Amino acid sequence: MKPLFSLTTVTAIALAGFFHSTASAQAPVEGAAGQWPMASGPNGTNVTTTEQVVPTTWSVSRGENVLWRTELPEAGLSGVAVWKDKVFLTTNKPLPDGTADGAAEGSDIVGYCLDAESGDIQWSVTIPSPRVRPFSSLFTDASTPTPVTDGKHVWFVNAGGMMACYDMAGAKVWQRPFEARSRHNAKQCQPILIDSQLLYVMMRESDDPLAKPMKAKVGDRNSSPKDWPWTYIRAFDSLTSKPLWVESSGTSVHNTPRIGYVGGKPVVYHMRGGGHRPPEAPSGFSLSLAGGEEAGKCLWSYDVRGSFAYTVSQFDENHAYGIDQGNLLKLEAKSGKLIEQFPLFTKADIHLWDEDTQKYTVHLNKPFSVVVRKFKACPTNESPILVGKYFLFLTHEGHCVGRVDTENGKVEYLQVPVQVVREAGKKDQTLWRKHLPSRAVNSRGIDTAADKRAQGDGWGHVSNGAPIAVNQYVYFPTMLGMTYVVDASRPVFDASALVSINDLGPAKTTWSLSGLSYAGGSIYQRGLKEVVRIRGGK
Repeated sequence: MKPLFSLTTVTAIALAGFFHSTASAQAPVEGAAGQWPMASGPNGTNVTTTEQVVPTTWSVSRGENVLWRTELPEAGLSGVAVWKDKVFLTTNKPLPDGTADGAAEGSDIVGYCLDAESGDIQWSVTIPSPRVRPFSSLFTDASTPTPVTDGKHVWFVNAGGMMACYDMAGAKVWQRPFEARSRHNAKQCQPILIDSQLLYVMMRESDDPLAKPMKAKVGDRNSSPKDWPWTYIRAFDSLTSKPLWVESSGTSVHNTPRIGYVGGKPVVYHMRGGGHRPPEAPSGFSLSLAGGEEAGKCLWSYDVRGSFAYTVSQFDENHAYGIDQGNLLKLEAKSGKLIEQFPLFTKADIHLWDEDTQKYTVHLNKPFSVVVRKFKACPTNESPILVGKYFLFLTHEGHCVGRVDTENGKVEYLQVPVQVVREAGKKDQTLWRKHLPSRAVNSRGIDTAADKRAQGDGWGHVSNGAPIAVNQYVYFPTMLGMTYVVDASRPVFDASALVSINDLGPAKTTWSLSGLSYAGGSIYQRGLKEVVRIRGGK
């Protein structure tokens, strides 16, 4: 399949130099090179490099560059974990036949192991939970956590209140319940494996002397923040489930922490803040130790007035980044000291699509208001990613991919189509600034989303699957099943940076809040109906 736009010759770039600033001291999962062992990939950064040919164009609607497709028994939102010949994901427990549209809810999830070569389901296990939750929320459901594997074990998390460990043949090793907070159904943390520790964001145990009591009425999400317990990053021994440590400064349910290494020490970067008045305060960013005798110790916190915490925390060995009141903050990773702040929306080079001329127009050093008059000074939820020196994201309004050079602060925006509709035997239909509403339909034809906002375009106030990067290519998925592939290394972030726009299936019936994975030369992606493997190269 040809890319949506023809490309000019790409300037040669040394990948080693391009990625120098994001290199970790060591991989969080030993021996994970070439695999995708958890939501954040082999390095815990959503970024990886390879010498293989990277797939960048596909269409599930037309069966182009698709190696296999496996129908799923029920809807689910997890990403895909891959280890050699095994693929792991979760769905909600299948609904009874005849369930009415919009009435889908349940407490249990199902963990699956698939054969990576054929897509065949090898085994499945049920992970129970006492808490009933609606399926396919605009932001999350019980199946949102992506499985984690180290090639010997696989860990599944039911966001309603259960984590479990299995061996690679599907035999249960342990199962541990936890109390799930019900104040707001945000994306929250993805499970993280680092140095034989399983990390997840949750409340303290009820018998913990530092636990704050629950004073709010059950189900009252908008009661006073002081009436709700805080959530924290907690660590468990991955082989026994024994509690190890609790980070003390708190983490908002809106935030997905990220792990890595600073000064050779394992750390986790996390945030507080967001909508619906989360109780963890003050809003801001923290870096905490994730290993050693002082594991859980907060190394530093940077407090802000209006933290944008609906994101995956971004940092490398030298710098940590956060968004506050329309500015990208660049902090020193070791100390949390503010180095610079870059305004994201006051002055930028904007490549805007003109539907009259069917060409891009360029607005140099202009405010973002040339794209849309009213907008939120923040990205689409969960969309930022750090690739080399570039911080990239999807805008909240205006349908633009943004790129910030974190060395000089240059900000660029490229407007992209909202949707590309593909049907066999017909020309592509490219939709700008509009979309065909899609229903969150499972493989049995049941609409599993009660929230009508689920028929939106997948930009703005929605917890999309987090983007990934393979070499210089960044993959941004949206709720409509679109995946934008951009070349982050382009000298100018113009139309030539848009490599392709790919679909996960036919318009109106394809829906996904899941992130992508890369392993063995292939891209893995799933929606509510099925999981697919995109053909790769060698």
